Amino acid sequence: MRGTMKAMVLKEWGKPLILEERPIPQVGPLESLIKVKACGVGLTLTHFREGRSGGSVPRIIGHEIGGVVEEIGSLVTTCKPGDRVAVSFYLTCGYCKWCIEGRETLCENLAGHVGKDIDGGYAEYVKIPQQNIIQIPEGIGFAEAGITTDAVATNWHVFKERAKTKPNDVVLVSGAGGGVGIHAVQVAKVFGARVIGTDISHEKLAKVKEYGADEVINVKGKDLAQEVRRITNGKGVDTAVDMVSTKETIEGCIKSLARGGRMVVVGLPRTEIASLNFNPRQLLTDELILTGCRCATKQEIRESLELVRRGQVKPLILQTFRLEEANRVHDLIDNMMLTGRNAFLFH
Repeated sequence: MRGTMKAMVLKEWGKPLILEERPIPQVGPLESLIKVKACGVGLTLTHFREGRSGGSVPRIIGHEIGGVVEEIGSLVTTCKPGDRVAVSFYLTCGYCKWCIEGRETLCENLAGHVGKDIDGGYAEYVKIPQQNIIQIPEGIGFAEAGITTDAVATNWHVFKERAKTKPNDVVLVSGAGGGVGIHAVQVAKVFGARVIGTDISHEKLAKVKEYGADEVINVKGKDLAQEVRRITNGKGVDTAVDMVSTKETIEGCIKSLARGGRMVVVGLPRTEIASLNFNPRQLLTDELILTGCRCATKQEIRESLELVRRGQVKPLILQTFRLEEANRVHDLIDNMMLTGRNAFLFH
């Protein structure tokens, strides 16, 4: 008889996760069973838990997965038992216009996301479609690989495709001390940019500086755009990346842009923003581009894992936790009390 596993289950939107014993999943012909070794945890999961991103409950959340393939379906060709693997977040079709053009996160037939529309990594085992399996290169740990699929790969997509960052560009990262922001600083440096990181905590900004920012600004009680203009001698920045996405940070990032600048929204707002106050004339006269970023493609995840393997980007895991501590960790994240990314480790 097939065994059971521990899992932290979201039963109701906005409620604490519940520790349960569940049957180990049975794989279909095109699925693989992964023994989870680590699963990253970040602010995206707060939106899932609150029901702001759709999906259904009950659900095992968690998508930054690193683990070992335990079993494969009869038609699986992307992995074999014993492989060390990570997981792509988006459940894409692979054949629509966007998938074929290499922009699969815009898939017309998107079936949802791992950990939101199918069960994810807050469990000892998870079953994953074969097209979402990504091999982990030698030398990268399970937690580092899982976090790379989101916190690093998202930023690779930001600077490579959305901002098209060039050497010597000046980049602003708003919310640079968070789990995605601190990796944005590192990835921007790979592109040769000068990086300005902002946050509202001196402790977080010390880490931001340690991980490569050229300048940091504590914007608590300050005007973001004024501070950015001050340290850029009035010129502004070529790219502003907003990991926070409040009315104040979005407006501040737009007003911080230099001529020809690009603003990329990455963070999901915690509450709906009714209106924004900026001058549309600025878009016209300075030819500004305002855009967003939807995670990363599987190829961009592979490229990001290679950055980590080479040591060009270091996944920042400051703390690790047991799965049973999930609710405490989410409370810390909700109150912005954690720097960098964090992970659950399975033994």
